Amino acid sequence: MRSRRCVSIVLSASALAGAALLVASTTDAYTLTGTNLGLGARDVRVFDNFTDPEANDNTTLDPNWPGVDSAPLALWKGVAEWSSVLHGDGSGDPSQPGDLGSGGANFDVEWEGLAQSPGGVGDNTMSEIAGCSGGVVSFTETGAGGWRMRFYSCFTFDDGPSAPVAGAIDLQGLVTHEYGHLLGLGHSNAAGNPTMAATLPDLVAARSIEADDRAGIQAIYGVAAVSKPRIRALAGHFPIWILGHNFAPTGNVVRFPAGDIPPTHSTDGGTVILTSMPVAPIAGDVQVQIGTTSGAELSNGWPFEPNACHRPSTYCTAKVNSQGCTPVIDFTGTPSASAPGAFLISATNVINQKSGVLFYGLTPAAIPFQGGMRCATGALRRTAIQSSGGNPLPADCSGTLSFDMNARIQSGVDAALVPGTAVFAQYVYRDPPASFGAGLTDAVAFTICP
Repeated sequence: MRSRRCVSIVLSASALAGAALLVASTTDAYTLTGTNLGLGARDVRVFDNFTDPEANDNTTLDPNWPGVDSAPLALWKGVAEWSSVLHGDGSGDPSQPGDLGSGGANFDVEWEGLAQSPGGVGDNTMSEIAGCSGGVVSFTETGAGGWRMRFYSCFTFDDGPSAPVAGAIDLQGLVTHEYGHLLGLGHSNAAGNPTMAATLPDLVAARSIEADDRAGIQAIYGVAAVSKPRIRALAGHFPIWILGHNFAPTGNVVRFPAGDIPPTHSTDGGTVILTSMPVAPIAGDVQVQIGTTSGAELSNGWPFEPNACHRPSTYCTAKVNSQGCTPVIDFTGTPSASAPGAFLISATNVINQKSGVLFYGLTPAAIPFQGGMRCATGALRRTAIQSSGGNPLPADCSGTLSFDMNARIQSGVDAALVPGTAVFAQYVYRDPPASFGAGLTDAVAFTICP
C-alpha cells in the first residue's frame, strides 16, 4: 500500500523573503501523528540531483561526516540531529557547536551514503523533484515498509553550514523539521522555539532540536535505555576495533553502509569488538545491533571512512580520585608519522604536585586495575614520568599532564608506531589517599596517519 503525505509546511510570499515556514496549529506542546519508523526504515540515502548552486557550494569535507558534501551533507546532519547521542564528536554545525545529535531516545539513523536514483516509495531516499505544487516545499511518501522524501525544485535550497543567502531555504533546518514528521511528530506551539514548531521564522535555529522535540521523540520511541549499545570510538583498519559499551557477549551484527558483517562476539565486558569490514566498504555510519525487536538494541551511528584515519576519540572509564574529581583525558592535533605539529594527549582534574605517566598499548581493554579500569592491554609501553604541577599543596584537582605523542611516533623509538597502527593510551598518576595509591584517567583511541 502506498500513501502520499504532502508536508503541511507551505511557504508564503512574505515567508519566502526570509525563508520562514508557516502553518496553522492549535497545539501548545508536541503532538503525535500515531506513526513511527520501524528498524528497517531508519537508513537514509540521498540521490544528489539538487540543481541550485546554493545547494552545491559547501565543498569542504568534514571528517565527522565522511564521504559527502553539499546537499547530501546538509541532509545527513538534519536527520542525525534526532539520534540518541552526539554523532561522533558532535561537530559540523556552527549554529550548535559540538551538539549535533541529541534526541535521547531509542532511535538512531543509519546513513548509507548516496543513492543511484530517486528510488521507489519504500527505498528510504531523499531527492529533488522538478516543478512546483503551490506553496508545498516538500512531501514524503510512505509504503512498502519505508519512505521517500522529495523537495520541489522551484524553491532555492542552501546547503549551509552558514546561514542561507537571502531568499533561500536552509536545507538542514528544513529536513530536521520534515524528518521529525516522518518520525511521528506533529506540530507544536511550545515555548522555546522547538524544531517542530508550527511557525519557524529561523530555519537555522530549527537545525537544533529543543526540549519539547526531545520529549516528543522519547514519547514515541522511549527514553534511550541504559542497556542500549553505544559506540564511542573506532581504531585501526584491517581489522577494525569498535569501542563502546553494552555490546552483547555474542551475536553482535556490525552494520556498515556497504553491508552487514556476520554476528561476532565482544570482549572486556561488552566494551570491545574486533571485526572485519565489507569487501568494498564505503563511507557513512557504522552501527552495532544486538537484537531485532527495538531501537534499544541498535547503537548510535558512528562516522566511518574506510580510506582515512579514524578520528581520535575517548573511551573507557576514569577512576574518581581522592579529592572527588573525575580525571579527564583529551587530545589536540592529529596523530601522524610525518606531519609537522604536535598530537598532544592531556589529562586534567588530576591531583596536584604528583607524578604521572602516559602508557599505551596496541589492544584495547577494560580490565579492573588498582581500583579503577585499565583500558589497554598487551605489551604496554610507558612514556617519560611527568609532574602534574598545579597549585601548591594541600591536595586538590588542579594538576595537569600532557605528552606529545607525535614526537614519540616520529622519533622511531617504538618500531610499532607506524601508519595504520591503532593505539590505546591512558594516564596513571600518584594519588596516595586513593585505593592502591593511584589514579587513572579514561583513555584515548587513535590510528596513526601517514
